[in-house]
Amino acid sequence: MTAFSFANAGPAAAEGELSPVMVVLDSSGSMTARDVGGPGTRMDAAKRAVGSMVDGLPAQAQVGLAIYGAKTGSSGAEKAAGCRDVQVVQPVRAVDKAALKRAVNATKASGYTPIGQALRTAAAQLPKEGQRSVVLVSDGEDTCAPPQPCEVAKELHRQGVDLHVHTIGFRVDAKARAQLACIAQNTGGTYHDAADADSLTGVLGRVTERALRHYEAIGTPVTGTKDPFTAPTLTPGQYLDTIDPVEERFYAADLKAGETAYFAATAVIPRGNPRDIEVVDIRISGPGGADCYTSERNLFTQAEGGGSLTSVLTWNGLAAGSHQTKACSVPGKYVFKVTRDANSGGTDRVPVELQLRIEPPVTGSLGEQAQQNLVDFAQPPAGAITPIRAGGSFNEATILNGSGRYGETISNGEELFYRVKLEWGQGVAYRVTFGGVPKGATANIQTALYSPVRAKIKSDSTAYTGRTQVMPSNGKPFATPRTAYLNRNTNDPTIKKASIDGWYYIVAKLGTAFGSASPGGVPVTIDVAVAGDKAAGPEYGAAGDVASTPTPTASVATPSGPATEPGVKTGNTQPVADDSSSALPWIILGVVLVLLVAAAGIVLLVRRRKPPAPPTYPGPSWPNRP
Repeated sequence: MTAFSFANAGPAAAEGELSPVMVVLDSSGSMTARDVGGPGTRMDAAKRAVGSMVDGLPAQAQVGLAIYGAKTGSSGAEKAAGCRDVQVVQPVRAVDKAALKRAVNATKASGYTPIGQALRTAAAQLPKEGQRSVVLVSDGEDTCAPPQPCEVAKELHRQGVDLHVHTIGFRVDAKARAQLACIAQNTGGTYHDAADADSLTGVLGRVTERALRHYEAIGTPVTGTKDPFTAPTLTPGQYLDTIDPVEERFYAADLKAGETAYFAATAVIPRGNPRDIEVVDIRISGPGGADCYTSERNLFTQAEGGGSLTSVLTWNGLAAGSHQTKACSVPGKYVFKVTRDANSGGTDRVPVELQLRIEPPVTGSLGEQAQQNLVDFAQPPAGAITPIRAGGSFNEATILNGSGRYGETISNGEELFYRVKLEWGQGVAYRVTFGGVPKGATANIQTALYSPVRAKIKSDSTAYTGRTQVMPSNGKPFATPRTAYLNRNTNDPTIKKASIDGWYYIVAKLGTAFGSASPGGVPVTIDVAVAGDKAAGPEYGAAGDVASTPTPTASVATPSGPATEPGVKTGNTQPVADDSSSALPWIILGVVLVLLVAAAGIVLLVRRRKPPAPPTYPGPSWPNRP
């Protein structure tokens, strides 16, 4: 028998891959004004806010700092020099907290406000590719144009849709607010007001943290081909490619008798995406190019708000008991075709994570019988809330250590990722509470539960208006049954998807505000219950072994078991280990409450499959529960 389990796989990125951030601080003459309601000047308040932000940065954060207006005065004679006065205090690198705070504390406010030039300088300090952000703090509008800040923002957006500028207006008037909001809107960023020193401290820390928590796609680099017969052959693992809206990308895998393959493609769509509809489509062909008549296609609208979109194709044509066509039931090279299939065309490329997992045949015991009931909370959640910090992607999801209450603050536009480990015989139930906030902005909220092979098990979406909102909104927690290999034989999709052990993912999202963002963010609490005792799982053999009992044919659109753990070498490369989970297709909905609630089912799933003969599932011959 082969030792094989998802549960033994480690996190893909234990400490999280954080996106680089450049902070830009206003040190112009207007920052010498007294801070109404607080001690000292606006500059003093800004220094305290930056110090607090720096103290809260993760050790692995890649953060830089630029300051404008600190080296010149604000007289007319000094304008030419003042409009070039942008200093890079610290380049983007692993944060040196002490040095950064010393540099900020030594700054004196005195000069002009060259926002446009400061944006260009900050952007030049960031990598040319990948998710990256600028966080700009200003107490007024640009005093040096040209260049006009909004035009610079458009210029930066044309350089790459993965670059976002988040702006914070510190006691600004309407004209400055409009300019700062324009910068954010043109780069897919966010705008926040800070009315006093305390709010500036809170907002700067949260906005910087949010910028660090972008979805950062990871994997061993691979380039899919335009020709299925020259496709790169992948071994189990996680890979990273890019894809434009219209091209086809082909990838191959060698499959042996009895194996089941799981192929997932996750496109990471940036905020400010030029289209409001995105699609990820996967189709499979067999040896020699035979059409296997199977595809998996997911679509979501309002994609200009950004998010990640995943399709997962499960292929069990080589498993015992399969009723696939003969040409697609033999060992050999199978090819997966991935497209974004955007009808409107375009040339923009986005990262796409690819995962291949291969499950060997079960040649011994199949473990426990299929479960019929979902787990639940043994009693209402109570007790202290454990502070946590979520990851910014499925690769970085924060581990929740079993049953308990966990909490943090979520900002508008953020998506938070957590994971819970389930052994065979265990299930999970959870609910999410978005806390009430005075003057909280109206936004869409969403939560979803995912299996270890990126299959979405449950999701819910509703409106948040500043009042406490518990999700799911029907009062029942989202839950799985106890995990069992034979759960895949049931007709209930929730039970079917809990047919593997490993990491299950919980996602919570607070959408972009319809108006000003909720000041201070929104408190979010995740109540989790892990139920059931560890049980025996299936006994796997090697590829090509004859299964002791026929393996039932599972739906091609849902996971039918655990897959080979990532980490197998491909030539001289090592695929990135990942426990997988589907990225949540986030949909920014309309401003009207009715539309927010009605659009919860916007994600569409389309299958294309040649009708097979009805599968015959073994009956009494399945082993009884131990």
